[in-house]
Amino acid sequence: MTNPNELKTPGILTAKNPVIRLHPNPATDYFQITGLEDTALITISDLHCRVLFTKRIVENEQISVSILPRGVFIAKISTADFTIERKLEKKI
Repeated sequence: MTNPNELKTPGILTAKNPVIRLHPNPATDYFQITGLEDTALITISDLHCRVLFTKRIVENEQISVSILPRGVFIAKISTADFTIERKLEKKI
């Protein structure tokens, strides 16, 4: 079964079936990422590829979405082993 929040992007190397989840998604105040084994760099971009923020994170860290307007975004999560993108939605 395909993950509806996984984005297929040419040119991005991905690990085989990394189990990275963003929750809650859609988010209202914050979201967390599970499945990380080490620190990661998260970059949140809008659908025009404008970077809205970047932050170094650890698993289960609460990441605030207070600066984001309502909408759909791309969460790019990069570690030493992989880079993966997920759809992130913010609701008010």
